[in-house]
Amino acid sequence: MLAWKVAPRPRVRQHRRAQARRDHPLTALLFAEICQQADLPPGVVNIVTGAGATGEAVVSHPDVDKVAFTGSTEVGKAIARAIAGTRKKVTLELGGKAANIVFEDAPIDQAVEGIVSGIFFNQGHVCCAGSRLLLQESVADEVLARLKRRMATLRVGDPLDKNTDIGAINSAEQLARIRALTEIGDQEGAERWSPPCELPSSGYWFPPTVFTGVSQAHRIAREEIFGPVLSVLTFRTPAEAVEKANNTPYGLSAGVWTEKGSRILHMADRLRAGVVWANTFNKFDPASPFGGYKESGYGREGGRQGLVSYLKGAE
Repeated sequence: MLAWKVAPRPRVRQHRRAQARRDHPLTALLFAEICQQADLPPGVVNIVTGAGATGEAVVSHPDVDKVAFTGSTEVGKAIARAIAGTRKKVTLELGGKAANIVFEDAPIDQAVEGIVSGIFFNQGHVCCAGSRLLLQESVADEVLARLKRRMATLRVGDPLDKNTDIGAINSAEQLARIRALTEIGDQEGAERWSPPCELPSSGYWFPPTVFTGVSQAHRIAREEIFGPVLSVLTFRTPAEAVEKANNTPYGLSAGVWTEKGSRILHMADRLRAGVVWANTFNKFDPASPFGGYKESGYGREGGRQGLVSYLKGAE
């Protein structure tokens, strides 16, 4: 039996990833319709939707040999505990706090587009979002000035409108968390900036936001906000950039912007992230593996490595 990816929700405090809870059943059921149109035999693909109890039942069922989970680190840990001592295989793609690192020789306009794409795509509801921007001091002011001009052109509104850049936050709970963490950023002394924009009168909305004057101790630099909020730090040397980028419990992705190929290889070798993009961000090749280090999970999706854990005797 091939079980399509299930998003289990054991009884763990859930303060984010409502996107998966709300949207995945719809996309999964649409996939079921595609399977029917393709005349797949009954039972080849089985889609089960539900909340935490359903997820626990799927994870603990003796006939399930492999669990692939995308969601919060807390729930991923609960799943790992649940299958401990069993023969089940598991792939966990969990939280992230990716560093997007811009050096002084980077193509600035291209980098700005990558920064915007990295954090504001899908309202920041992306596990590998570039939510920490590390700027080399010599170009920090220039990059921020261009970034703010670009952010002023972003359109907030109906996510079904093709002209919209930033849609609605996925739930009232997630919006409350974003607001709480940004207020903490204010209290801790970081400087908040958002472009002038009129938010819709109904629904859950948060403007694209940048915090400057951020230190590594700030919660907005350490916790996954899972929203359109960017924390900006500065560095002087590549070694300092590596130290700051790796100073996180997460390790899902990172980005490096520079014209020097040797520097890209140097940084990629030292960054503790499952994916390191060079002069781009959030670009995927289905033939390449994707996954994290540390509390961003383990196992890989995509490529040959993503198939191995579904096969017996292929390790």
